[in-house]
Amino acid sequence: MNSNTHYFSAIFFVLVFALLSCKDPEAEKKIDANLRMKIKSLNEKSQLDQTISIVFKSTEALTDLHREVLQKKGVQIVANIGQIYTAKLPARSLYDLAKMQFVESIQGSRELKIQPPDSTGEIQKL
Repeated sequence: MNSNTHYFSAIFFVLVFALLSCKDPEAEKKIDANLRMKIKSLNEKSQLDQTISIVFKSTEALTDLHREVLQKKGVQIVANIGQIYTAKLPARSLYDLAKMQFVESIQGSRELKIQPPDSTGEIQKL
């Protein structure tokens, strides 16, 4: 292989790597700012294999095909109410999920803590 071919091959691989590693700005907008910060922190610690829990809203009810695609990306649906889904996935798969057209928004899930009823008998959120 001559030096020009080797040079162009190297440039090609650098460009392909750069294109694959770029984040889609539209996909990034779907992810809550707090969750983006958490992912950035996990990335800095090289912990993107860590499982995270999220809540996402879809634009439509998920079909079997949607669920199959999600499963291939490591997304495990835990529960849903209508088009709101809770899921667990490796942190590295978050941007793959955000790039999916049927995903409208994504947030980190939060544990809901309930206090005992107050003197009026109403349940209070913490």
